[in-house]
Amino acid sequence: MSLISSRFPHKLSVSSILVVTTGLLLSACSGASDQMTAGLNSRPMEGGTETARQAVFDRMANRLRVQSRTIQSGRKPLLEPYQAQFRPNSGRLLQPTLLAASDGFNKPVALASIADRVRPTVENASTAKDALPIITASLPVEKPNTSVQGRQPNYGLRGQGGPLARLQAKLQALKSGQRTQPVTILHIGDSHVASDSFSQGIRRKLQAEYGNAGRGAVIPAGAFKYGFIDQAKMTRSGNWRSHTALRQRKGRYGISGVSVSSRSSRASMKMTVRNGEFDWASVTVATGPSQGSVVLKVGDTTKRFDAHASKKGSKTFQIKAKGSVFEVRPGGGAQTTVLNWATGRNTPGIRYINFGLIGATVNITKRFNPQLVANDIRAIKPDLIVYGFGTNEGFNDNLNLARYASYAKGWMGSLLDAAPQADVVYMGAASGLRRRNGQRCGSWAIPKKMKPLRQTVKEVAAAQNGAYWDWSKAMGGDCAVNSWAGKGLAARDRVHLTSKGYRRSAAYFVDWLTAPERSNRVVALNQ
Repeated sequence: MSLISSRFPHKLSVSSILVVTTGLLLSACSGASDQMTAGLNSRPMEGGTETARQAVFDRMANRLRVQSRTIQSGRKPLLEPYQAQFRPNSGRLLQPTLLAASDGFNKPVALASIADRVRPTVENASTAKDALPIITASLPVEKPNTSVQGRQPNYGLRGQGGPLARLQAKLQALKSGQRTQPVTILHIGDSHVASDSFSQGIRRKLQAEYGNAGRGAVIPAGAFKYGFIDQAKMTRSGNWRSHTALRQRKGRYGISGVSVSSRSSRASMKMTVRNGEFDWASVTVATGPSQGSVVLKVGDTTKRFDAHASKKGSKTFQIKAKGSVFEVRPGGGAQTTVLNWATGRNTPGIRYINFGLIGATVNITKRFNPQLVANDIRAIKPDLIVYGFGTNEGFNDNLNLARYASYAKGWMGSLLDAAPQADVVYMGAASGLRRRNGQRCGSWAIPKKMKPLRQTVKEVAAAQNGAYWDWSKAMGGDCAVNSWAGKGLAARDRVHLTSKGYRRSAAYFVDWLTAPERSNRVVALNQ
């Protein structure tokens, strides 16, 4: 109280002290956020990412520690020093956010802050045949719901010989040259996959072993602030408006959880592939009465497609052309809403697709439109779906595990209904710690719900005849992130990993996924 007493000689009430305290905290947050935004808006080179990130985190921590120590009441500070109040948004780039307490599964913790930015004639009628036929434009928009028209999802009926028998047979067929179609893997989850931090290592290792079938579907350019994708560079120009399920409850969200829209024919987004040419490119857009046309361009090939329809839905349009740069433009006049876009090769190999939202729990999928999600899954045609939620839920002491299991199982069941050919892997959350309230790991603690949540996810996997991979066990146990941080493999927040840590985790996962003893090795050609 000495600092306050010297500046304010009059007696202060507890509420007055709290006001001063809160102001100092917000000032610290604002300053740290400004420093971070300025430092990270331009993506650093990979070698310097971790150093820059930790430097920003250290400045935030030091400022909060200093300010909390200057305002105390007796022995106990009115503000906790920097502990778990800030959560990094991803493994590569970080942004602070204040976390709110949760009342249970239906009222999740406050989601991380993300900076969102703020009928024409169809010229080529013959291009309608290039639209992927499995997606219809007249499917109605429904309220997000885990039920599937009163029927139970078909989980538990996906092949014999083990949860991953079909996938591993396909991988073996790729390696032996007997399979001519790609093997597509869809990885969904939170910040570990949102910016491709974890998933890029898995992709690279699998493609090095089994071949590269192209990048596959990705988020639209500029969908959210730290939307980074491996193997390609995305840019956009003109007037686009971004929406994410984290910031806007109501929106046209498919499996990506984002949408980017524009009415201007001068607007453009480009994807430049960095590791060789693709053979085709596609875009998935919202359809409906308010939607117009969309223009796709690869090299000298340009095609226009009409997204206008009597009912709301989504549609995937494809252009068959070789190139390394793919451009998407609104047709002008009416709105164009992009849900995702993709490039691919007509060669056997791995196509590893990641979709995630920073700070998300599986509860965020309640804001997704079920029919748009089903359309996306049918277009992607995954051979494996990887469930990567759990980290943020594990830090919620009020999480209702029974409700969580019921929702996760129902939602994943709806995905598997749309992809009967797919196997499924559930990931148990990585080793993650906080400063207090839990079993001790040195000066850190295991969140109370983290271990029971992993067990719950394992039981959900078993109920769906799915495989389960325990990330924390692969790291070395519940407290392993402590030693990983000491070796430069984990961030100081004890939640996220460094680039090196994500690469090591990816190697562990791929080794587990492709273990020969897990499959009967039945040959799968082009099933």
